[in-house]
Amino acid sequence: MIDLYDAAVALVVAGSSVGLTMFWLRHLGRLHRRRMDQLLALREALNDDLLGTLVLHQQTLANLGLRSLDWRGNWYGSPVFTRLGAKIPVNLHEGGPLLALDGERASDRVLHQRFDYDDISLEFRIGLKGLRGERHLFAVQAAEVLFAMIQGALAARQLALVAASSQRARVGVFLQHDMRNLAQWVQLVAEDFGSAENDAELLARARRLKKNAAHATHRAERMSQALLNPAWQASASAPLETHEAPDLESLDLAEHILQAAELHQVDVELEGAARVTWDSHALAAVLDNVLGNVSSLSRERLLPARCRIVIQQDAHNTLVGMETRHLPLEIPLEKLFEPWSSSGPVNKGLGMYQARKQAQAAGGELFAEPLGQGIRVVLSIPCKKS
Repeated sequence: MIDLYDAAVALVVAGSSVGLTMFWLRHLGRLHRRRMDQLLALREALNDDLLGTLVLHQQTLANLGLRSLDWRGNWYGSPVFTRLGAKIPVNLHEGGPLLALDGERASDRVLHQRFDYDDISLEFRIGLKGLRGERHLFAVQAAEVLFAMIQGALAARQLALVAASSQRARVGVFLQHDMRNLAQWVQLVAEDFGSAENDAELLARARRLKKNAAHATHRAERMSQALLNPAWQASASAPLETHEAPDLESLDLAEHILQAAELHQVDVELEGAARVTWDSHALAAVLDNVLGNVSSLSRERLLPARCRIVIQQDAHNTLVGMETRHLPLEIPLEKLFEPWSSSGPVNKGLGMYQARKQAQAAGGELFAEPLGQGIRVVLSIPCKKS
């Protein structure tokens, strides 16, 4: 009986110990999960300010067992070194991300990870000295999660930089084309004044320049703002994708067509009239490129710069047909809106591509069809934009 009693007591003590151990592990697990949730909540902050967030939330890391953390390296050309907590022994190993120093116990090991990108090279180390058992295992898990979050934040930063550089290059291409258009207009004005043979012709050209000066100045200012804006905002004619709706205005098509024709010194035979509610920047981009091409190509080929424009409306769209029957098309029609396509000695292959993209961004369409030796370029504007 005594032996059975002793055995029963031993079983009760053992069961109580197991129960207390399970209760304790369950408590630690729940506590660790709450702290891990706090760590995961820092992902957005790490994307915005990686190194500052680590310093600011040092206590969150310490609660997870990451009481010793340091990093050193290069941050966009500047050397950096920061230590949080106790000093970590120098790590002589470079073989992998999770390393134990020679002569140290596993519980005192140092976890190590290195991150290398174009402008960032950082080495992070986490010391686990003094942690044993489940606390050590939890700290290792937290360190691995932290390393993964740091890698994600650095990768996101790099991708954002690449995307911004690509966007800037894209805007730059279209700004170059806008500047070329403006330079062509300046050249046209200079030739116009240079060809004046008497004071009466000179005065007529001066009056025409004065009439178009405000229009040209507005476009030059728009390009200057795009070049100088720190956020690198696009010029009004650059076909950048955006989720913002364009600014719609009530536009008199005849008025805008005649203004653009006078700016580019193109004789226009206009038929029809209409008022539409549409994006004025998109309309200007289309007219500038179409009539600008008519002007420059006509003068290159010693032909009169003229264009017949017909405005028609139906229940759904307003069509603006720009006809240049007399102006031979020297490239295949299917290449008219293809970027970089050109028939001239210099690259002129962005204008029509740019005009079509801008029209599409405003809900319209731009297409072309053969007409005699030349073409008919049609701008389709929806009658009502929902």
